[in-house]
Amino acid sequence: MVGMSTTASEFAEFVAIAHRIVWCTLATVDARGRPRSRVVHPLWTVEADGSLVGRVTSRRSSPKSAHLTAHPYASCSYWDQQHDVAVAECRAEWDPQPARSWHLFTEPDPPVGFDPAAMFAGGLSSPDAGIVVLRPWRLRWGRAADLAAGARPTVRSLGAAVSDRCHP
Repeated sequence: MVGMSTTASEFAEFVAIAHRIVWCTLATVDARGRPRSRVVHPLWTVEADGSLVGRVTSRRSSPKSAHLTAHPYASCSYWDQQHDVAVAECRAEWDPQPARSWHLFTEPDPPVGFDPAAMFAGGLSSPDAGIVVLRPWRLRWGRAADLAAGARPTVRSLGAAVSDRCHP
């Protein structure tokens, strides 16, 4: 459930920055508490219930998979040369039925939209093909021009119901 302080237009601001930048650094932590980051291509959507959800294609055999098993949390950090930023701190888990979501990646125009089958030997039917679902509990974003003019970045917690589910 979305907190009262976050509106659809605010989600639109976050998504506009994220989808313009396209690629982000996704950080996870392994079972020994050591961080690791990699560059990924999330797709963000606002769901029917009003929640913001990110999806990342991934190999189930990747180190990311082991990290999410140990600690099901991730941070997505977008930055561009204009110094616009967008950060999502998320609960992260494997989509148990990725076949329901593959089409979402092909719907937007490139560079946001792409064919996920190209990422996996054997295409989407590969047992290694998966989707990591990102459910943010905190968002932060700002445009450099606004920050340079003295504005503070926008920070939104997505409500007690989300953060209670996301934090151990």
